[in-house]
Amino acid sequence: MSKLLTRNASLMALAGTLLLVAMVGLLTWFQFTSAQEARRQVRHSHEVITGIDQLGIALRDAETGQRGFLLTGEEDDLALYRAALGRITLLQGELHRLTADNATRQERLRSLALVIQKKLETLGETIHLRREAGAAAAPAVLRADHDAQLMDQIRLSLETMQAEEERLLAQRQATAAGAEMQARQLALGGSVLAIGLLVLSARLLAQAQARLTASEAGQRALAEQMRAAFDSISQGIGVFGPDHRLLRWNERFPVLLALPRPTLQPGSPYEAIVAQAAAAGGGDAFLETADQIRHGRLLKLPGEPVVYERTRALDGRSFELRRTAMPDGGFVLTVTDTTERVRAELTARDAQRLQAMGQLTGGIAHDFNNLLTVVLGNLEMARPRLEEGHPVLPRIERAIWGARRGASLTQQLLAFARKQPLSPMPIDLSAMLPDLANLLHRTLGEHIDLQVVDAAGLWPAMADTAQLESAILNLALNARDAMPGGGRLTIALANKVLDADHARRHTEVTPGEYVMVAVSDTGTGMAPEVLARVFEPFFTTKEAGKGTGLGLPMVYGFVRQSGGHVTITSQPGEGTTVRLYLPRAPGAVLPAPQRGAACLTLPRGSGTILVVEDDAAVREVAVIILRELGYRVLEAGDGTEALRVFGQVGTRLDLVLVDVVLPGGMKGHEVARRLAEVRPELRTLFMSGYTENAIMHHGRLDEGVHLIGKPFSRELLARKVAELLSQEASDQAITALREPEHGKVVDLALRDRGRNA
Repeated sequence: MSKLLTRNASLMALAGTLLLVAMVGLLTWFQFTSAQEARRQVRHSHEVITGIDQLGIALRDAETGQRGFLLTGEEDDLALYRAALGRITLLQGELHRLTADNATRQERLRSLALVIQKKLETLGETIHLRREAGAAAAPAVLRADHDAQLMDQIRLSLETMQAEEERLLAQRQATAAGAEMQARQLALGGSVLAIGLLVLSARLLAQAQARLTASEAGQRALAEQMRAAFDSISQGIGVFGPDHRLLRWNERFPVLLALPRPTLQPGSPYEAIVAQAAAAGGGDAFLETADQIRHGRLLKLPGEPVVYERTRALDGRSFELRRTAMPDGGFVLTVTDTTERVRAELTARDAQRLQAMGQLTGGIAHDFNNLLTVVLGNLEMARPRLEEGHPVLPRIERAIWGARRGASLTQQLLAFARKQPLSPMPIDLSAMLPDLANLLHRTLGEHIDLQVVDAAGLWPAMADTAQLESAILNLALNARDAMPGGGRLTIALANKVLDADHARRHTEVTPGEYVMVAVSDTGTGMAPEVLARVFEPFFTTKEAGKGTGLGLPMVYGFVRQSGGHVTITSQPGEGTTVRLYLPRAPGAVLPAPQRGAACLTLPRGSGTILVVEDDAAVREVAVIILRELGYRVLEAGDGTEALRVFGQVGTRLDLVLVDVVLPGGMKGHEVARRLAEVRPELRTLFMSGYTENAIMHHGRLDEGVHLIGKPFSRELLARKVAELLSQEASDQAITALREPEHGKVVDLALRDRGRNA
């Protein structure tokens, strides 16, 4: 609306200015015409006055010539007379012409012409008389005054006419002067107005020019900004016209398509760019062909972009290409490098896949550990009852070995599932590596050249020492199997900082400081399709019976549960490198290495132990083992029964052996918490084949929690129980028995029984 008003106002101002200029010009023209007419009238008056003067002079000349002839009688003296006669005739005719518009003057001229005619006739008669009478008659003729009256009459008429003409001349001069003054004023006013309009127009033009210059500068700045923004986009953009020729592009367009810059010119045909992109990508088709574009236009909906993905064979980079149609028939080609996104998606999918596998294997390990606990416990209880040399004893030993082997496999499954309880502590890898290298020398054999590369100023790492040694041993054994003919195994240590860029490319990584353990071999290496599955449980390329496929998954699960990161690189025929990134333990105090002495006999006891286990077979095995060790054992199948039993025995209870996972809504840690509210000094030993987050967080057991994993051996259970009961005995000197609380425990058990009824 404002633009319309501005345009209408401008048009009205222009129309008013043009009308004013036209009026001033017209008035000036009329005034100049009037002034010109007045000047013509003045000239006319001057001509009339001049004609009257000349007529009087001509009459006097005629009279002078006549008198001279009368005195001398010479014909030559009549030349003046004759010339005057011709002039008189001409002047009379001129005066008649000049006064043709004035009837009064015409009448006077006719009267004057009669008098002049008489005068001329008189002059002619005197000349004739002089010729006839001779010189003697001249004095008498000269003395004759009969024509004086005619001459006076002529003079009077001429003077009257001249006076009238001079008065008219004065009037005309005044009129001409007034007209000229008005013309000058109009001209001056018109000039001033024109100059004002010119100044105003110049000012408006200057303002318009300034606005135009500012607008052009703004447009140039905007164009430069748009160009800079166009070139700064991480995507490559090429604009093609209706004839499929390149119009413009940004800097990333030839870079992403690997096009030679000199060959990219405005007007380059799309087919040539398709060919160059195919050549740069190793010969494979990269962009749509012109025929595909033409056929695609017939199939796609209007305004719908065409999106397709390509992977360049030459460097393996992934791209998304989007073709968007323009109204003029051209199109915009957008090239996006999606390599990092594709890698991140693959990493995320692999992590999700491994997490799902971990949940599955963790659940399987829980039930399998319960079965192995029953098998191993019964076998270990049956073995002491057989005499040496009994034919069944080797079978039992073999069965025990198999059960323990199964327990080892379940531990590896739990490690992959990141459900094994870890006891991380600061580790000096530089101090640990020599002892581990000695073990590896004996394990790998002489055909393997083991090299250890330490690093000065190595940071302490935070990890579980036993699990780390097991992980390195697994990697070393895999490397040995990849070098059947011998080779070199290198274990290198280094400090590493994984930055945000590395974390973007590996979604499971947290940026920070890590201690790297790199295990490299010169073995056969792995193909890409094998490398993509190395962390899957039970996936192996070894022959049947020579590998479980749990080595690398166990390493992966242990490092990830420790808050670290694992990478593996391999090329067929070039060997394999596995890098473990363990979190740095800043400011940690490294513990002194301890060596435990082997216990040859099983510790026994006489305390009271409550076994809480929902699996009857597992509970039976645990109860029998503890009773054989001399303990008084009570049993419960769930948390409610455990509280009831505890309410019956009260302070006579010394230890609770409770499964972490219990039915009925009350888990093992809840049972332990409720009992600790009454007996804070009561010891609790958890047992589980699948450790839940109830007693473990971030892969570490909670402070003060004691755990024995299923399947447990007879010896391990005996030592663990004896260790906890010895700690309780040392605390009895401080903690007194609180018999009055016995009723409280009974009430607690009764309330729980009523709640579950």
